[in-house]
Amino acid sequence: MILLDEARIERTLKRMAFQIIEMAQGYPVYIVALNERGSSVASSIKNVIEKVTGSAVPTDRLDVDEENGFSLSQPILPDSFLVIVDDVIFSGETIQRAMDRIHAIHDFRKICVSVLVDRGHRKYPVFAEIVGVHVPTKLNEQVNLLLDNSKPEKVILEQL
Repeated sequence: MILLDEARIERTLKRMAFQIIEMAQGYPVYIVALNERGSSVASSIKNVIEKVTGSAVPTDRLDVDEENGFSLSQPILPDSFLVIVDDVIFSGETIQRAMDRIHAIHDFRKICVSVLVDRGHRKYPVFAEIVGVHVPTKLNEQVNLLLDNSKPEKVILEQL
């Protein structure tokens, strides 16, 4: 079942970008995208923020399943607002693992989690402040973001 088509994803990501701008309150934004699909979501959000604010938004990608160390590739401007971006949040484990690996996390003014889809069922105490859509699911269902040339194409709900 298709939950979001390309046009709705685009509108949703634009709204999320404006929410980030509002929450950052004029402070610089730094984005850490999680894995490939989170990176796709982050890229769209970053483009809107840069267009609206006229400021560059440093962005890193963290593949949480890789065992190598992770450090931010760009300097952190004073009082930066860190946004951790993923496509779908479920148990919260991916976000928790990412926060454990971002060594400079204490250098940020505030940290915010932003996801395109929140499907519930938290196992970890992780809260996404900026959510595109809430989709309550059953445990035997899965939500997937499909990409077309690294661009979000549609979000689907599948039975396992």
